[in-house]
Amino acid sequence: MNNLPFNFNAEQIYKNGGVTTEEALTILNCSEEDYFTKVLPVAKQLREIAFGNKISFCSITNAKSGACVETCKFCAQSASYKGTQAPVYGLKSAEQIVADAKEADKFGATEFSIVASGRGMTKPKEIDTLVEALKKIHEETDLESCASLGLMKSEDLKRLRDVGMVNYHHNIETSRSYFPNIVTSHTFDDEVQSLKNAKELGFQICCGGILGMGESTDQRVEFAFNLKEIDPDSIPLNFLNPRPGTPLADLHDLTPLDCLKIISMVRMVLPNKELFVCGGREVNMKEMQEKMFDAGASGTMLGNYLTTQGRSPEDDLTLIKKLGLEVVSPHRSPNSPQGL
Repeated sequence: MNNLPFNFNAEQIYKNGGVTTEEALTILNCSEEDYFTKVLPVAKQLREIAFGNKISFCSITNAKSGACVETCKFCAQSASYKGTQAPVYGLKSAEQIVADAKEADKFGATEFSIVASGRGMTKPKEIDTLVEALKKIHEETDLESCASLGLMKSEDLKRLRDVGMVNYHHNIETSRSYFPNIVTSHTFDDEVQSLKNAKELGFQICCGGILGMGESTDQRVEFAFNLKEIDPDSIPLNFLNPRPGTPLADLHDLTPLDCLKIISMVRMVLPNKELFVCGGREVNMKEMQEKMFDAGASGTMLGNYLTTQGRSPEDDLTLIKKLGLEVVSPHRSPNSPQGL
């Protein structure tokens, strides 16, 4: 497709609350020339309308790794898959988690998330550890706190909220229609219910997924509109970095241009949401990583991921300086630009 049938206009998209399904699909199917001349500039303008020149850095700690009973086909931490080379250990101590947070704070992160493997954290002793860690993180750093702990009970989430945790992260992974191809140990509605529970408790919601797991172009658009229905505060986009031993180990489904188009499509579907580009950006985007903010991203993840290495924080900080962007805490309420 060499000619876009739609005349994309950033101010109009922002006023309308996003593009239509048909327009979103056009973005993913457009030619490289049309993307760089007609789509990417609009995506960049939308990001600037919502957030100006401000972007955010998040960071995570793999606080509990491996031995997971879930069967997510992308995940090296599932106990169902052998030879994944993922580390296996129980929940870190509160002191270790706080030390990881301080390290993230030192190299420039503005949000810190505690991530734990498993269906959900239910042991009272583990919740106690998290409560202690969160208290110290808030006392000893300026980081916003977040956690990704699976399918959680409301009473346990309350304890984390009551010690100041602001954000709760839980991905839907992929579109509703493609979900059964990726996860069989729980349902898409289980994911949505966990997010509803956290929202009802007043948490800000961080919810996204992984692209490049064999889903169709239509399902990538469906995924974006599934997110729009959930209405998260921020969206982490990950691109599959296939792990040895998993069912998706040999899948390489994305080009750097595909990744940029996906970022721009999600930005245009959800124009006022925080949009973080996270896992898999290094191996999938390669030299085009530097264009992710122009494509519509308003943040990225600093440092390493759960079971894979990330780009050095120094390289990302250098990029931000080069682009003239300012680092701020995430989850700002975007203000409508003057005149809109």
